[in-house]
Formats: sequence, structure tokens, C-alpha cells
Amino acid sequence: MISHSVTSPLKLVLSATLALALTITPVSANDWGSRNDHDDTAKVLGLLLGIATIGALLSNKDDRHDDRVKPRRPHKPHKRVHRVPDHLQLPAHCLQTYRTQQGKQRFFAPRCLKRNFSYASGLPRVCRDTIVARNKNGTYVARKVYRQGCLNKRGYRTKTTY
Repeated sequence: MISHSVTSPLKLVLSATLALALTITPVSANDWGSRNDHDDTAKVLGLLLGIATIGALLSNKDDRHDDRVKPRRPHKPHKRVHRVPDHLQLPAHCLQTYRTQQGKQRFFAPRCLKRNFSYASGLPRVCRDTIVARNKNGTYVARKVYRQGCLNKRGYRTKTTY
């Protein structure tokens, strides 16, 4: 099995030095004492050292890439925006607060819906209710309203304005 591992610069320099040492050993054992040409040996050593340096630089250029496996983030599905059709979007300003005997409660005002919601005539009658609430004078009076929870169960949503 052939291993494709990234060689480190240290391994490369060590192998170049070993190759240089093995190449020079026969020259230095045989010719060093008998020849006076130290210039030739220096030239050969310089040439081999230059080749080793260029080889190390070229192989070092490939080591810049990170070969580690990067962990993947789990895939997050995109949130789908559920678009509510226009005939199911109630105007937010028609949701009014009434002071009832049970405290403050929010209901849709039918007159506001009739003026500001084109499909007011199609609202479910089941959601229409009569409550007893205080008017501006503090007197309890009967008011016709649409219950928000009932309309929500039937698919109607309050239109938010940003």
C-alpha cells in the first residue's frame, strides 16, 4: 500500500543531507588525500547543496495547503415563511382592548373590520360574540365583537405592519 503523506520540511532536509553525505563519501575517501583540487570538491558540494535547497523550497510550496479534514456543520433547513393570503389577514389596528367585568380583554371591533377589511362580510359568525364592556363614561354597555382566538383557529391572522 502506497502512503500519500505530506512530507515535512525537516524530513526533506534530512533526506537531502543523507543523499549528499552518501554522494560525497566516495569522493572524499578516494580523492581527498590524493588530489589537490579542493575547488572541484567545493563546486560539487555547492551544486548539490543548491539542488537540495531548491528541491526543499519547491516541495515546501505544496505544504501550504491544509490537508486536514474540516468538520462539517450540520445542515440547517431554511425556515419557510408561511404566507397568509390577504383574505385571512386581519388589520392589527382593529384589535382593540375592552374593559370588561373580567378585566381588560382584546377583541376585533366589527365596525373597524367592516371599514378596513374587504372580506369582513365573510368572517365566521361562530366567532361573533356580544360582551359587556365599559364605555368612555364608565357605564357597562353591550358590544358586538369578534373573538381573536376563534378567528385564529379558523386560519385568520393579525397583519403586522413593520
